[in-house]
Amino acid sequence: MDVRRHKYIIVGAGPSGLQLGYFMEKNQKDYVILERNQTAGSFFSKYPLHRKLISINKKNNYFPEDDFNLRHDWNSLLSDDPEMRFTEYSDDLFPSADRLYEYLQDFAKHFDLNITYGTTVSKIKRYDNGHFHLATEDGVHYECEALFLGLGPVKALLPDDIEGIELATVYDDQILDPETYRNKRVCIIGQGNSAFETAEFLSGIASFVHVFAKEPIKFAWNTHFVGDVRAVNNNIFDMYQLKSLHAVLNPRLKRITRLENGCLQTNHSYDYPNSDIPGSLELTREYDHIICCSGWRWFDEELFDESAMPLSWKRGKFPKMTPIWESENVPNMFFIGAAMQSIDRKASSAFIHGFRYAIRTLFKLIEERYENIPLPSKTIKPLDWDKLLDWMYERFSIASAIFQLFGVLSDVVVLADDMTEATIFEELPFNHVRERHFDGKHVLVFTLEFGFDNFKDPAITFMGPSDPVDTSCAAFLHPVIRHIYNGEETEFHFGDSLLARWDRPHGDGGAVMSYHYLFQKWLENQLGIDLNLPEPVEGGPYRRWSQEEIENWKLNNPPTDSIAKCVRPV
Repeated sequence: MDVRRHKYIIVGAGPSGLQLGYFMEKNQKDYVILERNQTAGSFFSKYPLHRKLISINKKNNYFPEDDFNLRHDWNSLLSDDPEMRFTEYSDDLFPSADRLYEYLQDFAKHFDLNITYGTTVSKIKRYDNGHFHLATEDGVHYECEALFLGLGPVKALLPDDIEGIELATVYDDQILDPETYRNKRVCIIGQGNSAFETAEFLSGIASFVHVFAKEPIKFAWNTHFVGDVRAVNNNIFDMYQLKSLHAVLNPRLKRITRLENGCLQTNHSYDYPNSDIPGSLELTREYDHIICCSGWRWFDEELFDESAMPLSWKRGKFPKMTPIWESENVPNMFFIGAAMQSIDRKASSAFIHGFRYAIRTLFKLIEERYENIPLPSKTIKPLDWDKLLDWMYERFSIASAIFQLFGVLSDVVVLADDMTEATIFEELPFNHVRERHFDGKHVLVFTLEFGFDNFKDPAITFMGPSDPVDTSCAAFLHPVIRHIYNGEETEFHFGDSLLARWDRPHGDGGAVMSYHYLFQKWLENQLGIDLNLPEPVEGGPYRRWSQEEIENWKLNNPPTDSIAKCVRPV
């Protein structure tokens, strides 16, 4: 039997496999990437079907720092070569997937990654010693100590509560010739970007397009989760509200049947529990085409032997994993790429601009576990507080990793007991930090986070800075500093910033107020130290209202019954 052994095996040469392969190659690790197709990034040779990416390619951002500009370059993989950026491949804000496919192939060749093409893994087993055995369709076998699965989407996730769903055309199989749909009636089942990408494609040629969504639509501009519906795909909402035949509906779809005339009929209902006469509206409607765009599965049980079967959740859509992207029940098996969103349904782990950073962090953790290489760190000794705070402001203002994986990755400062030394660890998983033990020392954790959960108003109604006096009511992305000590955790929030920068001096990057004094007073209180701070000078851009102005406002704006913690600016 032909058995090939490597310490690390990566399955899949998509963007996640290439990103991890880059770090493996750069650091001379014993690894191989197994790819079933003949090219890297082959997913993007077909998907998205209508070819427009929803990952932005914003090249002009005024500020010069490379890391800052990566905040707005959502398609590049990380490397030390500035010529290997996707921004060199397109000027379009929403580029063609063809350009990304070309870029990924070039990336693999440029860095001479160790990829074995045309190799389909058929079964994964786990030995008693924790190592893995991978069988392939061509009869070659592989063994490894740690396994990284960058499988990408493996199959469509079809609804299990719709009778006759097999009569619908799956997203993958839809006909792309627009003439097929000319003056036809089309129903699209789904509520994500693939559904609305398809609706956008059809809205100019079909007689009417009805999107059947199981739940109310989540918009990325409101949730700040880039996997939710993006504005680039939402023209159908405009046409629906302006009564131009297309519609986005929220029925309970029960059944699809094929009629004698060849058309498809939906049986669906709407419930009215709050009506004067509570009841349900039972409807049928005929369509020429029904297309099911209900999402992907990122996990395929058929690939795994019982000895290596990972736990999954959400009807098998995602594998269950720990805060370091390791299978919950299969040690040494890690998931990379868009599957990393399994533990991140708020930030950007589902996209290249998120998981590229998660993979960089994972590689550091892999070196620590399997190579006994300490996590990268830097030490400030003797501790100069002003120098430490300069580092903090620079990270909040420039770093792209904690910006894209907000609330997921964090920077960490571990303070010596006598406060004479600070050790800095950058870009660790926040929930993993909570699990690590830092010998009972004072730990400061730095993240960027949104605060819209504290408001009842939708995010689209916020058109100015949040309350500059009460920073706990910051709404847009803003710094959060946590102090962890003896099992207790407290936090301090900065106000938000128009340009998401908190440079010193503070007005340079869009922050309208300086919270430096308040933050350092909080720091003194948490750490029991005295930083000998000068009192803040009155003034600045915030003007206090007179009592007369306050009374006039109350007179003209009676209080509401809002139970929200915070109120948006008006």
